[in-house]
Amino acid sequence: MKFIFIAGILSFLIVGVLNSSINVFGHANPVLYNPTSNSIFQLDQLPTNITILYSERPEPKVSYIHVLNPFNERVDNNDFKIVGQDEKGATVTLDSPKLSDDTYTVSWLVLSKDDGHITKGSYVFTITDTSETTNITKDNDANTFLERTVIDNVNLEYEITPLQVGINTFILTLKDDNNKLLSNINNVIMQFTNQNQNIGPIIANLEKTGDGVYSVTGAYLSQEGEWNVKLTVQRSGHYDLNHSFDISIPSK
Repeated sequence: MKFIFIAGILSFLIVGVLNSSINVFGHANPVLYNPTSNSIFQLDQLPTNITILYSERPEPKVSYIHVLNPFNERVDNNDFKIVGQDEKGATVTLDSPKLSDDTYTVSWLVLSKDDGHITKGSYVFTITDTSETTNITKDNDANTFLERTVIDNVNLEYEITPLQVGINTFILTLKDDNNKLLSNINNVIMQFTNQNQNIGPIIANLEKTGDGVYSVTGAYLSQEGEWNVKLTVQRSGHYDLNHSFDISIPSK
């Protein structure tokens, strides 16, 4: 009986520690973007504000939402405020006369009132005057970034077309050492960071188009300059594949 009693106390303490750890490492992370990530708007239907709902309460004295055009110029009205009855939302309004046919970066930083930790990130949306610009097709004049590498006996080929500020198509192809396309891939994620402009990480989830081939189209390269791109490939029965590379995006 004494052993059972002690074991019960230990189990209670372990559960308490685990629950405390979950609370400590929760952080304030976005759970909802409005507009949503990688949205495309027509010029006659411009968004009027940016709202982000977080998992914890932002501290308004430190937290911010900045909206930047491709030239790293602010196009928000610098009127960050907390919204919602639970104080987990934050918003800024947009300076409509400054919006045009372009790609925009929403960069946010949050100090959580609940756990005191700082989190940050970015996402993008696009304004266009014609829906045809969202359909990227390859042609002989397109500037294509193409590189290959080998990680853990897996051949990776990654391609970016047309390598420009704004909307690009990203394609990743994975083959084994016998040049056979891989079929055990669960997820492929790309993270884009521009440290010089304090942008990122911007997250993109690639979609499967066939065994070993994944792609996504979007305006993740939202400004000119030097970008770091991190690839994460999650596999069944194997460790994740991680690879980083740098690219230079020319001015528009």
